[in-house]
Amino acid sequence: MNSDIKFYLALLIKRLPMMLVMLLVGAGIGVGLALTMPPTYKANARLLVESAQISDQMVISTVQTSTDKQLQIIEQRLMTRANMIDVANKYEIFEDTSEMSPDDVFRLMGQRTAINVVAGDRQRATIMTIAFESEDPRIASNVVNEFVTLVESASAVIRQEEATETAAFFESEVARLSEQLSRLSADIVAFKEANKDALPEEQAYRLERQTALQERMSAMVRDRVARLEQRNRLLAVGTAGGVQSVQMTPRQQQLANLESQLASELSTLSENHPRVKRLRAQIAQIASTIAPGTNGGSADPLKNMLDLQIADIDGQIEFLEQDIKRTEEQLDGLRDAIERTPEVAIRLEALNRDYQNIQNQYDRAVTSLATAKVGESVELQNRGERVSVIERAVPPNRPSGPNRKLIAGGGVLAGSALAALFFVLTELLNRSIRRPIDLTRGLGVQPLATIPYLESDTVVQRRRRWHGLLILAAIIAVPLAFWAVHTFYLPLDLLAERLLDQMGL
Repeated sequence: MNSDIKFYLALLIKRLPMMLVMLLVGAGIGVGLALTMPPTYKANARLLVESAQISDQMVISTVQTSTDKQLQIIEQRLMTRANMIDVANKYEIFEDTSEMSPDDVFRLMGQRTAINVVAGDRQRATIMTIAFESEDPRIASNVVNEFVTLVESASAVIRQEEATETAAFFESEVARLSEQLSRLSADIVAFKEANKDALPEEQAYRLERQTALQERMSAMVRDRVARLEQRNRLLAVGTAGGVQSVQMTPRQQQLANLESQLASELSTLSENHPRVKRLRAQIAQIASTIAPGTNGGSADPLKNMLDLQIADIDGQIEFLEQDIKRTEEQLDGLRDAIERTPEVAIRLEALNRDYQNIQNQYDRAVTSLATAKVGESVELQNRGERVSVIERAVPPNRPSGPNRKLIAGGGVLAGSALAALFFVLTELLNRSIRRPIDLTRGLGVQPLATIPYLESDTVVQRRRRWHGLLILAAIIAVPLAFWAVHTFYLPLDLLAERLLDQMGL
């Protein structure tokens, strides 16, 4: 065990110069980066989401987007490619912007910008913090203040746009519903005009009118029958008294019989009964073929008086028949209107229901429009919820980075890891025989004695000088290499940023 420790210790001492070179290279790189990287300054600004200046109980806001969502929208608008490139060009953040691609500018701007939102609740307000890092403290503060201005403007624009769009929507809804109301109103008026004789609100009057006309019809029929009976009696009296000229023709006799039959039927049947209608049609047909007063003539005074009475009765009968015809026409019209009334009522009720539904929607839209107009006015006057600046960015006095100690320590740690890796790999790959145990393992025999290889003083001194020169060359070459890269290729800070980006750090 002790021999192994001594052996590896001897190997460590033997390879120590090369390991020191690697350690110095790593440390040199770390220290070089720590010393050459320019200082960076970070400017910060804080914004506060203020509640509305007018109570929600008095004015209901029409902006329904939550505060967190608004800030997310603002952040996305702020971090857009075009906006980042415009800000970089405006404040000349990068010295070689003309040589950089837009993708590089956008990426570096995103890396240097930090936006943090602390969501609030009922007791705490929502706070947004914006930070930007730059080699120039004034540029850092100017960029942050530019971002703050954009945030304030974007917040107002978002709320005003939403309030304006809401008001415009309800304006279009009110106009659309008003047009529908006008069209439905015109349809209702036209429908009522086309069916004015069958409107449901006049159904009771029509029923009363029908009853009155039916009673009048019955009275006129009875009166006509009475007149016919009176006429028949006069004819009978004239015949019995010797008045020969007063004779009824067969048609008149048939008419009298039909009218008597009609009077008998009306005592048990209604006017709408088919038998009553058929009798009326026969009576009207026969009556139209009989001329009033066609009973012959005579110079007898009694006969003339009888003829005058019969002619008067015939005139009354003719008047009653005309009145009955007019009444029948009125009853037919009333029956048709009464039969159509239910259908008209259903259609009219549907139109009124549609009108009432649209009217309710119109009333709600008008109320919503009034609310939206008030909300729009509040937002346009910037009296609603808004983003205000608590603390604007000022040029920082002290740099925020880079962490030079961490970078230098990282270089030393990387050099140490490289040296340790070199030591382990050389031992794993070296298969030469250097100890008696290696001989035993390799040949399978136990040596009697081993004689170590003894170097002369000249060889030892030569090797030491070589190691010293190698270390000195590394000490000189590393800074020179850094200087050459920084001067002729790319500044070390940008090179370090690119390396960190490629490594995902």
